[in-house]
Amino acid sequence: MNKNTLTTLVFIWLSLYVYGQQDPMFTRYMFISDMMYNPASTANNGQTRLMAFYRNQWIGLEGAPVTSGLSVEIPLASIRSGIGLNIFQDKIGFESHTALFANYAYRIPISDKFTLSAGIKGGLSIFRSDFTNAITPDPIQLDPVYNGNDHTIIPRMGCGIFISSDKTYIGMALPYISAIIPDGGFIFAEDDAYLSRHYYMTAGHVLDINGTDLQLKPSVFLKYHASAPLQLDVSCQLWYKDLVSFGLSYRTGDAVAAMMDIGLTKEMVLSYAYDYTYSEFREIGKGAHEIILTYQWKKKNVKIPSIHKFSTLPRF
Repeated sequence: MNKNTLTTLVFIWLSLYVYGQQDPMFTRYMFISDMMYNPASTANNGQTRLMAFYRNQWIGLEGAPVTSGLSVEIPLASIRSGIGLNIFQDKIGFESHTALFANYAYRIPISDKFTLSAGIKGGLSIFRSDFTNAITPDPIQLDPVYNGNDHTIIPRMGCGIFISSDKTYIGMALPYISAIIPDGGFIFAEDDAYLSRHYYMTAGHVLDINGTDLQLKPSVFLKYHASAPLQLDVSCQLWYKDLVSFGLSYRTGDAVAAMMDIGLTKEMVLSYAYDYTYSEFREIGKGAHEIILTYQWKKKNVKIPSIHKFSTLPRF
């Protein structure tokens, strides 16, 4: 069996089980917007933001995951709320996942410093399979399953909570708690092919280093799925004069990453991350490139001043 045929068979297998896979994964999930994982964090910083993002994973492997999309979030201060929209496409092998989700968060002050947010999200996941270019061991034997295109549209809903101050946050979310399956049924089942539940928890803090222009920002991102090992991302960034940052991240069982952020203007930030895969999978696919461009509309008379001179930079 040649290499092309083996690669084809691997991605056919991946495509058949894509409903149980994890959502698109990002190293800089905070810049892409926490609301992709947790709707309760929507517009948490109180300003309108637009994020464009791109990730190319497992460099060197044909058919490896490529994810791109847009996120926008808008605060509704008069009703203590935030709304947002996530649009993305995630391609892997012969399978693509296109998603459009709206997010809503409502905030309640619980102390002088902390606010509790509750959020919901709803939208569509469109799964499409294209096996027309598949290379099989014996092309003469045409299989109708692998010889055409197929797509499935799944409406889904999720929820989350988020507690934050100007320097600390913690959040928990279930991005998908229910779905409407193609035959019209409404499901909550954990093991259904169209509703693979993932559980996320995020937390972080900002530390001012006294007597310097530096800030240290540790954070964690915990991901759980019943069919996969518990995975933890541990990250730490060091900001200098609120203009540029460098950081490292460690993902259990997978990769380490180097990160950087540059404030291009007072409205725009460019972020980049490179993941170095240290698992056995590195023999097949190497690291990952991730690029995010964030634009934030300036807001006058902000009640809670940002801890950055460049208001674009996330507080966390």
